[in-house]
Amino acid sequence: MTQLELNPSVPDSNETSESDSTKRVKRLLPIDDNDKVAFKRSKSAAQPRWHSQSYMVFLALRQHPERSLPRRELINAALALDKKISAELGLPRVFRGRTPGNSASAILTYNNDRYFIPFKPEGSRSMHFRLAYEPGDVNHAVAEYQKWCKKLAEHDWPYCFGVPKETPLVSTYHTPQSELNELVVPDCNTDGEDDCLLDSKNSSTDQSVQPLPSSPSPSTEENKQQDLPIEETTELKEKELESKKQSLPSIQSKEEELKKKMEETPVYTLDQLDLTGVPKSWDEVVYVAPSRIPNAGMGLFAKRKIPFNVPVGFYFGVPMTEDEFDSLKDRVGRSSQYSIMYRKTVLDATDDEGEPVTDQSNPRFCPFHFMNETDSKHANVAFVEGAVVNQVICWTRKEIQADEELLVWYGADVNRHWNEEKQQSEDQKATPPVDQQVDKPIAVQKSDPQQVPKDQD
Repeated sequence: MTQLELNPSVPDSNETSESDSTKRVKRLLPIDDNDKVAFKRSKSAAQPRWHSQSYMVFLALRQHPERSLPRRELINAALALDKKISAELGLPRVFRGRTPGNSASAILTYNNDRYFIPFKPEGSRSMHFRLAYEPGDVNHAVAEYQKWCKKLAEHDWPYCFGVPKETPLVSTYHTPQSELNELVVPDCNTDGEDDCLLDSKNSSTDQSVQPLPSSPSPSTEENKQQDLPIEETTELKEKELESKKQSLPSIQSKEEELKKKMEETPVYTLDQLDLTGVPKSWDEVVYVAPSRIPNAGMGLFAKRKIPFNVPVGFYFGVPMTEDEFDSLKDRVGRSSQYSIMYRKTVLDATDDEGEPVTDQSNPRFCPFHFMNETDSKHANVAFVEGAVVNQVICWTRKEIQADEELLVWYGADVNRHWNEEKQQSEDQKATPPVDQQVDKPIAVQKSDPQQVPKDQD
């Protein structure tokens, strides 16, 4: 499996408020095909992937025994660590502008990679920050995964799988199946606790997913912003961020254009739905079996008809930093094939041997690890980013029939295995008979382990 490079989360300004009785999972669909998200990890030859401003602040906070520091102390620690790593590894500093402290402060304010949770202790005048997650903590990751699954089955699936009893009283917008391409879900505030989705009033997937940016965020692009002194601008940055969230002309214009293509469809309250056939766990929705794709190993199939535009589960992985994954798991088994990324965090979907968990009684087992890949046109499932840190949702792009295989598309920047096979076939056709061949060195094309398609024996 692969990478999930993700951009800053932006609230959905068109989200409508609904009562708890009519609350339903919804999402918006980008119009532009170029907005599609890629899920392969990419390596840079210039410097390590982890060598960035946000990760430097993350490392500084992680080195503190309590994993928590006030803003000023954390900024100073990050700048000192940047200087130390630069000297030891011969790398350029990540904070090298005229006001590096302001750059570090902006990283905390915008928190684009969702590394930090801001909070203000009682009696404190300054903002403090703690880690959003503890890298490599298997037990905590499994516990969070189980919470998500429980909330999904109890709160969202009744609306997704319930059968209407009568004509609904409430209506909302619905995208025709022909318009489905990519998935975007309404946002919740991500500046608070990680378990914001566990509130009984909120959906387990009531969150925002936006397409990836084609250029760096203004808060992280080095040496291109004019910063003011930290103490004078901290509150201004907070207000500026809030203002930007409320004024998003480009996104709003896309949504306005999208609304013109939408049709009205009914939304039901629970008392208007027959809930007798609602599934209560993943094994009532999907099952693992040999894939129908030649040489693809195992695959994931629908156990029942699954509606389009619904969340069916989560792609589970133990969060790790990129440098830790590169040093501990990158070349172990098939870890690079199965692991994806949530922004700058690797979600390791394999065991200690780098293999996917196949024992369904194991709490780390995730059926969605067995989804095979296809192209964008034929994919019936898409990955979307959850508002909860490190949450990746598997969302249906179309109606899936019983016993139909679930297939996902990982993005446009991946060297597809079917393209490689096509090229090999064309090369074979162009190869002359053996007796006409001239002896010469054979060029062997080595495939990157991160680009090898998932294959299960």
